[in-house]
Amino acid sequence: MSADFNFNFRGTPDPLLGTTDYAAQFSELEGAQRALEQRRQALLQLKQQAEAPQVSPNPIWDEIDAITGAMSESDFASIQNDPEYQASLNELMAYVSAIQLQMIRPRIEQSVEGKKLLEQHLATVKYLRKNASAEKDKRMAEFKDYTEHYSHLSWEEYLKTKGGKKK
Repeated sequence: MSADFNFNFRGTPDPLLGTTDYAAQFSELEGAQRALEQRRQALLQLKQQAEAPQVSPNPIWDEIDAITGAMSESDFASIQNDPEYQASLNELMAYVSAIQLQMIRPRIEQSVEGKKLLEQHLATVKYLRKNASAEKDKRMAEFKDYTEHYSHLSWEEYLKTKGGKKK
């Protein structure tokens, strides 16, 4: 039994046989590494541009300040008393507060004092929710008792009968 093995090692690079051109491969890898680094820098630059706030050449804030700053105190006081101005300012301030909270929430939660205060507030909210639920259940049970057993009385008379207070 004879086995014919036909190995063609000529012209095919084989790192085990030493026929590979390492200098060419190294040069190729360096080029690829430079291209990746350039791409990383470009992506980093795009990210920084996207995160940077875009400043208008004519900020609306400045225009508002210029108008209100040039007004007399009595004119500005009359504007401040206007319901339309107050509604507009309240909407703007609510939006500003929401943006500030978005930016600052992670910092507060990561600080020791902020985390402690948030945990205290969470405990308070849970406690109050539990109490509110218990109070609602108590009122529902009281109303059920009234409708099932005392519907012939007025609500005030029922409360007097039960020794409760007018709600």
